[in-house]
Amino acid sequence: MTSKIYLKGVRAYGYVGYLPEENVLGQWFEVDATLWVDFEKSTHSDEIEDTVNYISCIQKIETLIQTKKFKLIERLVGAIADSLLEDAKIAQVEVRVIKQPPIPNFLGSVAVEILRSRDQATTTKSESTPEIIPLPQTKSTTEAQSPITNYQSSTTISSESKIISIHTDGACSKNPGPGGWGVVIHFSDGSTKELGGGIRETTNNQMELQGAIAALEFLASHKQSTPVDLYTDSKYVLDGITKWIKGWKKNGWKTKDNKPVKNQEFWQQLDPLNSSNIRWHWVEGHSGDPDNERCDAIARSYTAKYA
Repeated sequence: MTSKIYLKGVRAYGYVGYLPEENVLGQWFEVDATLWVDFEKSTHSDEIEDTVNYISCIQKIETLIQTKKFKLIERLVGAIADSLLEDAKIAQVEVRVIKQPPIPNFLGSVAVEILRSRDQATTTKSESTPEIIPLPQTKSTTEAQSPITNYQSSTTISSESKIISIHTDGACSKNPGPGGWGVVIHFSDGSTKELGGGIRETTNNQMELQGAIAALEFLASHKQSTPVDLYTDSKYVLDGITKWIKGWKKNGWKTKDNKPVKNQEFWQQLDPLNSSNIRWHWVEGHSGDPDNERCDAIARSYTAKYA
């Protein structure tokens, strides 16, 4: 059979990978697939029933990437091949999966390719393709960089889209010790952006502050005047920026006891970034709030890098 359908550059965000940060932060995957299909009849009939619905194939690929948490990219490429071969019209597939793993000082990509025919398919009922749930059709990009220093995952935001809410969190092991911070930003068009980073020797309060600083730096770069709700699970950050900081500044960055304010350099970065259109809120940590949990996961992934 010489008839083929080529699917090129199918992209989706998933959590397949052996490295801890791949499981927590995720990454973009790109898939190229070649389908051996006898579509001779459709060249005359012009009916979709006489060929393969490639939209369904693309959705299968995207759904597997988005829902599976395999350790190996090889397992993912096999699952995609088996899923595509569930269509009786497809006799053979060649699947190539590409990713850019977060390996320090490595800016290249890793690709795995498989050629599988129908009689080689090993799909079982328990590993069948999950239900396809339509997702918003937004173009997406990521910045490839070492997770040790900084992390960004984002959707491409239109210039009209406004930031509506921000969640921040920080984490630290041993306190002081290795730490990390995470930020989740929501836009009015339904898209999100995530930020994160870490440091080898820090404290929990410093990482809570750094998360808020990074969030407000991004907000400042977005240049909008509409109100934004910012959520933190740190009462230290919330009370510091909404209550204590005015007295600190009046007293020359001294407390009521005339002692130097702890983490002064962080507060001095956060203060000028704060404005009246930012509405600060406290959210209880580890209480099931999905955005707080996501921020915590990002922060902990960086903490683990330095532990």
